[in-house]
Amino acid sequence: MDIVQLTSETMKDLRHKREIIMQSMIDSQEGTLLVLSSAYAGEDRRIHHASYAVFTIFYELWERFNMDSWSYTFDAEGFMFYIRLDNDAREVKDILIHYEDYHPLGFAIDSDVFDKDTQWTRAKMDLPTRVDAYSKRPLSTILDEVNTEKKYKDNFKKQIESEIVRGDRETILSNILVYGFVAAFAKPLGFGMYGPNYKGSNDQMNFERFIHLVRTYKNAVKKITSHNSKRINDVVALQQQIEESINRAVLNQQSYHFAVYVTSITLFAFINSKGYADISKQVKKLAVESEALGVFKDEPERFAIALTGFKELFSNTVPYLQKSGSIESSLLYLLSRTKDQSILLHNGEQNLLKVQFLAKNLMAKEDKWLEMNKFCSSSYIYPHDTTNLMIVVAMLDLMQRNYLKIKMLFDVEEQ
Repeated sequence: MDIVQLTSETMKDLRHKREIIMQSMIDSQEGTLLVLSSAYAGEDRRIHHASYAVFTIFYELWERFNMDSWSYTFDAEGFMFYIRLDNDAREVKDILIHYEDYHPLGFAIDSDVFDKDTQWTRAKMDLPTRVDAYSKRPLSTILDEVNTEKKYKDNFKKQIESEIVRGDRETILSNILVYGFVAAFAKPLGFGMYGPNYKGSNDQMNFERFIHLVRTYKNAVKKITSHNSKRINDVVALQQQIEESINRAVLNQQSYHFAVYVTSITLFAFINSKGYADISKQVKKLAVESEALGVFKDEPERFAIALTGFKELFSNTVPYLQKSGSIESSLLYLLSRTKDQSILLHNGEQNLLKVQFLAKNLMAKEDKWLEMNKFCSSSYIYPHDTTNLMIVVAMLDLMQRNYLKIKMLFDVEEQ
């Protein structure tokens, strides 16, 4: 299913267009169409907190249903999945209503369910209208509008984050991982890296495969506490298992070593840490031990940042993200301050210097980001390392703001 991005002058008109398209997708066809979307009604519905909720529920539905096919779109309404099922439409809607009303992230998602004859709604099933918990108004009404209140946005993000850091140790760590990946990749502009709206400069990878990658990694991380986080051989063994699983899931032989290493070492370092600042020391300790095992021998420059304990990320990029609140701006900030080895390898030093110069000058000029994106795409610039380090930045940001809460849950479970 190829879904076209929609645009309109008002959110109400956009949602009306979407409903017509959804109905046409299932018209005169057997089976059920489920459209999973965000219930966030803010000014920018592409925020990664909303996307995280949609991704998380999508992965749970993947385990629950045998999906015939699925696709996605990412526009002014935010991230949404289009899913074709053989299941009875009324039963599907009943299940989604249960998610919306009782799942911890149910408040953040919305669902539309169709069969060839009708759209199944709460009204059609003689159920009360769904009410938005914040505004106490019908959800469908507030989604047609735009809520510009800072308090509304902050409350939504706070609720999402409170659910990310709730549960057993394995669940919390896998949630943090998914949050980091979604924040770094599910954004409007990739600056040459693939994303939901851009192919990127790497022919072997795209956003559909990314969705498979994150699901595979999410499930693998749930085994992390069965490995000794202080024994480097155990750490490396799990990293290798994760890489192999990802290769099978995305059906290519591209290396995911850097992405897996920097993100998993962050999780292991968190487990070993005695405070947020200590995570950096634990990263450095594990990196030094990894180097001694020869893990970095083929690409020493690429992994040099781990040997510093991610100093640049802790000291500069995480604070910049917390101040700017923008993943794109933070990515450009990081790109301007580090030598992205992927760009250096594939595009040469002169192109890397040019990209660093542009990133430094444009990171605070959002109106110029589209031009920067076009330049990177047309020049086959591929900021692989910077984008993957942004996963770590998003993870560390979340860890710092919730460190004590998460550690308390870890300590309680260990007793």
